[in-house]
Amino acid sequence: MTRKLSSILFLFTALSIALGAFGHGPQWEKHFHPALAGTPPEIVGVIEYVWYWVSASMVAFGLMLLWLWWLLLRGRPAPLWVAWAIGAFYIVEGLYGVLLFGRFYGIFIVQGTLVWLCTWMLRPTR
Repeated sequence: MTRKLSSILFLFTALSIALGAFGHGPQWEKHFHPALAGTPPEIVGVIEYVWYWVSASMVAFGLMLLWLWWLLLRGRPAPLWVAWAIGAFYIVEGLYGVLLFGRFYGIFIVQGTLVWLCTWMLRPTR
């Protein structure tokens, strides 16, 4: 039962990371680009580049986690360090976001912690 619950949580966490990009990306045009009115275009261009890079990274991280989930479910060898690294990145960035910008960024701490815990529960034990 614990393995099945861990598998489901891992799947939903990976999906939430990947699909989060589709909530993140559109915020550029809705909120952030208008707020930069008067900023030199070169600076706006760099910020826009980084904004969409972050969105693409969210998709890539989510897809890597989905691939790992698929491997773990089938008992195949899986590079667990990928999940540990993504989880660590989300936890560290979440802590940084909470300290600088507020509680909303705690979602990244939750996602990173779930990735770690579920990876631990799904790891091969032999």
